[in-house]
Amino acid sequence: MQKYLSVKTQAAGMVHINRQTAHMFWEEENLDPVLRQYAKKYLVQEGFVEQALGVLNPEPNYGVDPSLDEMSKQV
Repeated sequence: MQKYLSVKTQAAGMVHINRQTAHMFWEEENLDPVLRQYAKKYLVQEGFVEQALGVLNPEPNYGVDPSLDEMSKQV
């Protein structure tokens, strides 16, 4: 298994996320702190951190939720 998940962002360049600790580091060393914070928020919101840690289920569940099925019968 790879040690890092690498993501190329438009604003911050290449960002590496440690798969065990979710620690992020950038290839560009002199990056503006505002861009770093923007990249962190983007990676969290888009699910890259969860993917790196392995807690994001990549396969969609196409099964019907029984409670939703029962609710549609009551209408």
